[in-house]
Amino acid sequence: MGKQLGRKNNKRKLKWILVGIVIALLLAGGGIYAGFMVTDITYTGNKHYTQQQMTECIFGTEHPNALIYTLFGKKNKNIPFIQKYDVEVTWPNKMNVAVYEKAIVGYISYMGCNMYFDKDGIVVESSSENYEDVPQITGLDFKSIVLDAKLEVGNDAVFSQILELTQAFDKYQLGVKKVYFDSSYNVSLYMGNVKVMLGSAADCNDKLYALKQVSEKLTGMKGTLHLENYDGTTASIIFKKEN
Repeated sequence: MGKQLGRKNNKRKLKWILVGIVIALLLAGGGIYAGFMVTDITYTGNKHYTQQQMTECIFGTEHPNALIYTLFGKKNKNIPFIQKYDVEVTWPNKMNVAVYEKAIVGYISYMGCNMYFDKDGIVVESSSENYEDVPQITGLDFKSIVLDAKLEVGNDAVFSQILELTQAFDKYQLGVKKVYFDSSYNVSLYMGNVKVMLGSAADCNDKLYALKQVSEKLTGMKGTLHLENYDGTTASIIFKKEN
């Protein structure tokens, strides 16, 4: 009887020892997990998405864990409009994320989707949403559009012209929503209710600078601004107001 009682006591002691070890491991694991909870994420290079959106896309949670992400996290998620991203962990609870966005200069509406293309005319993204500060390009003649392939418009020089235009839009902070090319590649811009006729897209920087100077005066107005014959004088800037 005494031996059986002793064995039972030993089993109880072993059981409680094992329970204590498990609890200690759980507490230690919880402490380690909590110690690597990220409290500060810094982003550079992102314009299309907010920091909160990028955090959700990359980590799937608002408060990622640096250790878990480093060991098990997916490092190359496919995110629309993002070429790639690099995550650098500053241990134990900070992250720096460098975002490299696709170099988009414009989009064409095609079969209910916005087909975004880069400076070389390569279609890099298809989306139903509008990318802020990227203008719609209209008037170009094309037969079909294929993702990751070059737009066939018959004149590749038009893409360098689009790049020059969009760079100037950004430089002069012009809210151009749409660019129209006619059959001779003359350009018209659309800013709110104002149509701006530039004429040839070549060497348009001076015309766009002039547009910047008068853009505030055009706020809330409707009509057509003629800059086709702009020669550096205010007399060559003609606005025809519409009611």
